[in-house]
Amino acid sequence: MSDALYWYASIFLWLFLTGVGLPPAPEEAGILYAASVNALHSEVWWPFAWAACGLGILAADCVLYGVGWKWGPRLFEYRWVQKVLSGERRQRIEGHFAQHGMKLLILARFLPPVRTGVFLIAGATRYSFVKFLIADLVYAVVGVGAFFFFGAWLLTLIHRYQSTALTIGAIAVMCYGLYMYYRLLRRRELRNGPQAPVSILQGPEGSVPAGEPAKNTAAASAAQHEANVALGKS
Repeated sequence: MSDALYWYASIFLWLFLTGVGLPPAPEEAGILYAASVNALHSEVWWPFAWAACGLGILAADCVLYGVGWKWGPRLFEYRWVQKVLSGERRQRIEGHFAQHGMKLLILARFLPPVRTGVFLIAGATRYSFVKFLIADLVYAVVGVGAFFFFGAWLLTLIHRYQSTALTIGAIAVMCYGLYMYYRLLRRRELRNGPQAPVSILQGPEGSVPAGEPAKNTAAASAAQHEANVALGKS
């Protein structure tokens, strides 16, 4: 029993730490780790291993949401945050977030390059915590379950043949697959992401209609007159 608790705790900590970015590794690797523990250790019961994955992810996401809620827009002024989430990427996420909200929270689980920023922005914009929690629970059941059971099935199949070379090869293929998955999503984000002109956290600063000059010279004299009246010069 004590050995099983150790494995459950290691699964939870792996998913929690990678979820907050320590180290910056894909959490899918942690889910596959949980699947391998379940496949190779008979004392580890799969419902508890699956639950440990979901709880680790949920706890990490709540921490990110809480950080965004506490510091708000000021959070994105810190240099260490800008290294993780550039201003360009933040505005791109905000453009999606303002339109899709809960849908983006669910889809962000499958987008390693942007999901940390999405959860920080959700907290900073005071997005409904109930909806945030629902989106996370949906992924914990559906997304984590898909990765977990596929990994457990694959590793059980490999373990049945007791081949070291096959095991190493399968792990290498899975790692390569995760890497290419990350690269694909990163390229897609850069290619398709809309360019938000103004951050929703900073408020509107005005815009110029297409084809119109940035300055309205016809209104200059009227503006000057109003300024003189306000200053008591006329």
